[in-house]
Parts: sequence; structure tokens; C-alpha cells
Amino acid sequence: MEPKKQTLVRRIMIPLFKPYIHKSCGQLVQEVLESGQLTEGYYSDLFEKKFSKFIGNKNISLTNSCTSALHLAAIACDLKPGDEVITTAMTCMATNEPFYNMGLNLVFADVELETGNICPKSIENLITPKTKAIVIVHWAGQPCDIKTINKIAKKHKLKVIEDAAHALGSVYKGKKIGNHSDFVCFSFQAIKHLTCGDGGAIACKRKKDVDRIKKIRWFGLDRKFKGKSRWDQDIKESGYKYHMNNINASIGLKNLEVINHIIHQHVVNSDYYDSNINNQYVKKMDKPFETFSASWIYSMLVKDRKKFIKYMNKNGISADRVHVRNDTYSVFKNFKKQDTNLTIFDNQLVNIPVGWWLTKEEVNHIVKVVNNYE
Repeated sequence: MEPKKQTLVRRIMIPLFKPYIHKSCGQLVQEVLESGQLTEGYYSDLFEKKFSKFIGNKNISLTNSCTSALHLAAIACDLKPGDEVITTAMTCMATNEPFYNMGLNLVFADVELETGNICPKSIENLITPKTKAIVIVHWAGQPCDIKTINKIAKKHKLKVIEDAAHALGSVYKGKKIGNHSDFVCFSFQAIKHLTCGDGGAIACKRKKDVDRIKKIRWFGLDRKFKGKSRWDQDIKESGYKYHMNNINASIGLKNLEVINHIIHQHVVNSDYYDSNINNQYVKKMDKPFETFSASWIYSMLVKDRKKFIKYMNKNGISADRVHVRNDTYSVFKNFKKQDTNLTIFDNQLVNIPVGWWLTKEEVNHIVKVVNNYE
């Protein structure tokens, strides 16, 4: 089933984001409500199983958000207050706040101007005896240089955590994101490729890690305990209430049925922009060989961003930064860095609509408007 689109004349402004909700979601949600089993159970188990099959990794644990998944990954890495994690400032604050809230020291690496992704050379230059993990974000869905980053991590005995909130369905060297590093965290927030209303998942390389995480996500107890009662268990490691409920899972189940089409349409639109946008004041992102970007957003670097956004809005097109470098927030002031590429990228970054909801007329309109920008 293809998502229903609107015509250009029916919109005041072409939106930058639009949640996709399968037309049968309401029916399945009602089924869950009538069952009385609203928390984790049959539907979340089924969604976890089907999402695991989609990713191609059996070691999957659903969560109530990507933020929770990142926190669980940090716990599974045995990170302690005072430890250092090398990460990127060019991301949503939700990437770095879980680590900050654990008392970890954030060390911001520089980014690549061509992709917005964390720079491997910058990572290696920042490693100290206190470094325990590397956190990477696949900007806009474009996979980072995972092989090089994991090679650096192995050399220094570090863990790698991928924030794949942008990258559901992206591929690196023939395998979907979710199969390369120690931990990979996904988002099912409202405007992502796949939404559950809200939610997330964590993919682990080792079974023992996902088994531990599934306990921590629910107070330290195993909901699949085989004894007479789950209450017969001992809590050996304190946990949280990070599981996904059946209501969110039922939304995810229906939307998962069309996820390949949703991703495909993002990619088709992105490829069209790559081939047809041609403006000396606009720099498009690179897509390195042996990678496939799910193109959650379409990022560009432009001269005079405020002028560009105002110009796009005047022509009926939403445009925005989406994320800002995290070290501009007061909460992260102690970790602020003056990285050259990061400064340029953050100052010039803008995103234009690229999603499944765009009509051909709208895509052509966007290209024409961008090409006429001066």
C-alpha cells in the first residue's frame, strides 16, 4: 500500500516532516484497547520479532524511545561517571543527554563537511586513557565510516554505539545498519521513517548483551521468566521502565508493512535532488561508495541560511536546520569545542522536504526554487 499524497494546490506550505500512519492503525489499536493488555505483551513481542527480521539481527530489544536505548547501551558498556565518550555535537540533543546524565564527560569530535558525519581522524586524536566508548550518528541516514571507526575502537579496546535515529533501512557494505557495531539505537518517534507514535529499539552484537538489556528495560526483571511467578526472581541489577507497550507496538506493526515503500520514496526524491539541483550557492552532501542512505532528511550547506529559509518559505516550502550543534547549549558548555568543519557545517546547514508525502509536482517545484536561489 502506498502512502496517500496531496496535490500542491491543497497545501499552504510543503512540510519538512509528516508522520506516516497506516490507515489500519486505528483498527489494530482498538483491538489492543479492547483486549485490556495495554502494556508489553503479544503485540510488542510480535513487533520486536518482525523488526528483528527487517534489520537482520536477532539481538533486538524494543524500548520506549531511542533516548532510552542509548542509555541502555551506555549501561551495557559499563560506563561510569568520569569516563569519556567521544561523540559528535552535530546531532539532536537526545543523542548526548543520556551520557551526560550518567556523569560522563563528552568529548566532541569534528565532522566531515561532505556528509555531516563524525570524522574518524578527529576521533583517534581525542582518545585518552579515560576514553571508554565512541558514539556515532548517521547524519540524514548516510552511514558513517563504520569500518574505520570500529578498527580504531578495537585498537584502543573501546565500545562503539551507533545512533541510527536517521538511518532505518540504510546500508553499509551490504548489510543494513544494525549489524556492525556493539550497539545500534533506533528511533520510532513521530516523524521518523517508521513511527510508533514514540518508541525505539536497540540492536546488539552479542546475545548476552541483549539478554541483559531486556531485564534492565523492565526494572531488572525478566518478563519471560519460566518459573511459577516472575515475582520469584531476584533483582541483581537495578533497571528502568523503558519497555515498549502494546499500543505503540501495534502502530509500529502496521507501519512496518509499508516501510520499504516509505524508505524507497525518500530515496527516489533524494536521488532526484542529487541529479537536478545545481546552484553555486548550494552544496549537496556526498554519498560514499558502498553505502546506501535511507535519506530521512535532505541536507545542504548554503550561504546566508536565514535568507535561504526566508526565500524557501516565501515560495511555499518549509526549510529548517532540524538540529543544532550540541555544544551551543549551556548544559554542555564545559565540553564546547571550536572545530573548523563543525562550525562551517552548523552555520550553513539547512534541510528541505524529501519524504514520502511529496508529489512529483512538489519535488519539481522545490528543485526549481532551490536552483533559482541567489
